[in-house]
Amino acid sequence: MTEVRLGDADARARLAGLAPHQVVAPLVGVALLAAALLGGPLRPLVAVVGLALVVAAVPVAGGLSVAEVTAIAVGFVGRRHRHVVGGLVLDDEVLVWADRAPAWALSAYELGHRGRLDLTGADLEEAHALAVAIDAASAGGDRVVTVHVTATPSRRTLLAAPPGSGPPEGWAPASGALVAALGPGEGRDVVFYERPSHLRGADGVTRVYRVRDFSAVVPGVALLERTLRTETPVQVTVRYEVVGTRRGTRLAARAAHRVDADDAVGRALGFRRSARAARAMARLAQREAEVARGRSLVRVAVYLVVRASDLDELHRRSAALWRHAHESGLRLESGVGRQATWLRAALPGAPVRGRGVGRAATHWATTRDLVDLRVPAHDAGPGLSGESLGRAVFGGPFALDPVDAYRGGLVTNPNVVVAGAIGAGKSTVVKMTVVRALRRGRRVVVVDPKGEYGDLARAHGVEPVALGVDGWCDPVGVEDGRDLVRALLAGAQGSALRDEEHYALDRLWSSVAPTRPRRVLRALLEALAADLADDAPSARRSLALSLHRLVDGDLAGLFDGEGPPLALDGPLVVVDLSAQWSSASLPLAALSVVAAAQRVVGDATTTGYLVLDEAWALLGEPAALAWLRGSWKLARARGLAHLLVVHRFGDVRASGDVGTAQLERARGLLRECETAWLFRQPPDEAAEMREALGLSALEERYLTSMARGTALVRYGPFRSIVRVTPDERDRALVATDAAMARGE
Repeated sequence: MTEVRLGDADARARLAGLAPHQVVAPLVGVALLAAALLGGPLRPLVAVVGLALVVAAVPVAGGLSVAEVTAIAVGFVGRRHRHVVGGLVLDDEVLVWADRAPAWALSAYELGHRGRLDLTGADLEEAHALAVAIDAASAGGDRVVTVHVTATPSRRTLLAAPPGSGPPEGWAPASGALVAALGPGEGRDVVFYERPSHLRGADGVTRVYRVRDFSAVVPGVALLERTLRTETPVQVTVRYEVVGTRRGTRLAARAAHRVDADDAVGRALGFRRSARAARAMARLAQREAEVARGRSLVRVAVYLVVRASDLDELHRRSAALWRHAHESGLRLESGVGRQATWLRAALPGAPVRGRGVGRAATHWATTRDLVDLRVPAHDAGPGLSGESLGRAVFGGPFALDPVDAYRGGLVTNPNVVVAGAIGAGKSTVVKMTVVRALRRGRRVVVVDPKGEYGDLARAHGVEPVALGVDGWCDPVGVEDGRDLVRALLAGAQGSALRDEEHYALDRLWSSVAPTRPRRVLRALLEALAADLADDAPSARRSLALSLHRLVDGDLAGLFDGEGPPLALDGPLVVVDLSAQWSSASLPLAALSVVAAAQRVVGDATTTGYLVLDEAWALLGEPAALAWLRGSWKLARARGLAHLLVVHRFGDVRASGDVGTAQLERARGLLRECETAWLFRQPPDEAAEMREALGLSALEERYLTSMARGTALVRYGPFRSIVRVTPDERDRALVATDAAMARGE
């Protein structure tokens, strides 16, 4: 079946691309002019009428002819310009009225959408569910019913349908929300006055546009998708006029045969069929076949409503919307002289008036086209309570706590990766997340390789601790520390342990661990003291030399020392590793802090966060990476969320050669982070991020074009575009850090 998108070519019957009156009027006019030239008693009058008929067919702006523009102007002048809109909720149904016309009742529902950048197919499921509901509505005889889907500037998506139709899957009753979206409060009238290009009310001014043509929309993109990405507050209303099954079958067949006959006449007169006419014919034939197979015949109108407090602001918003719509491939009609008519048509439940299907609709279609049109959905976000981190571009306040998301079933683990170019906003969202966790009584440990979190710590009444200066870190528990010791020894050696070294360590651990020494590494070294000699077995001597480095050698003071180790069990602990920043010991130092913090931060009563800034250092160390992968499941069980912060994904690639297991393990660990805050990246880095995280082509395009402070947030299967917005308390903390002041 030929795939032809919605356009305006088949909105009405045409002959050689012209509306019927544009063909008939000139022919009659030319005949009258010829009669006037031949003479007669009414020669001047006949000539004027003939000339008027010829001029009436001339097309002007917006695809309208002079006759149509004149009819609109006369209708505008001839009607009263004071209008009333009201709404009321009665027994879970909505009663709506306009201009005190007879009231009509309808059922109202709200869409529970989550994550507007949809890569999971949920938008297709919503379109299918709505199509099923419309098909059910059309089975009620020969009547014409209206169904409205409205996306409001407050980022709510509402559905108004005939009473008793039942909600489509994914929609919940929301009568009061629909009344609020109409403008008036419950049971209160709103009066507005019509002007040629806008409407004026007590709360401001309004302008209504209608989509005339979808044919220039980029193929493969939902027809209204890009329009909803505009920063201009806009209400999008899609009105479906659903024709009963029997009548729809007759109308579809009649339209196809009529246009085919008109086209045949045009070709007989020597006109060639244009590509546009060919698409219109294919669409009509396709529609006739779909209706015959049980699809509903609908007529679709899409209205874009812009509101502002004054005319200057309305002009700015309208210009921005018009420009954005045209860049998206939509062609709009301005509606001069028809503002009240279009607003009334956009009202949910507005009845069809007059003969046939109302003239407010512009595009004949079937429910099959709903897949392309989609539902103009907002972004409901994660739906979690808590303090907002910003606003979803297609929705409202965006709150996302990884532990809450895990407990609520949105994600399969609470681990988070935060990535982006310098100055994009990574530190802002990390510090905001930390502050919100502390306000909720959660523990936070920050591994700070560059000393950038000191001011944040002091703002909460604690001092950062420098590893190796203020004390040593005890990462090894005698009950479950064997794997960590393996990782530390392998990191100290710079290579994985050999089989004989694994065997020697197992024997050594079995003899030392039961004594439960406080300084485990010191106890292991003392047990191997005799093996430091040159003639000792190679496996035991290798272990002894590595332990010597950790306890008494160049790494002394980091993992073993006199006195008690650093306590990491406060509400907030910032471990400063800036002394190790440029040394090879950074991965081991970071690993030891992470291991020690995991033992005390997450417990049965308190959840916690581990922030690993410059996480590439751990990802690039094979032993540390292997240990981290093994600890992921333990972190989930204890309600412990890791926040991995990386700047460049090229650093992740440096963790191993292309095709090596080390590189794939690093990428696998990042992909296992079910929550990701991805900030702007240059094109080459975006390609690296796509490969590392398994992003889609759409996500990659977003990463290269997002503004500073805006992130693509992935949480489980959902995606949102979020503008990070610090509140007043956040700004006070952000201002205490120089990097944050630069937008980092």
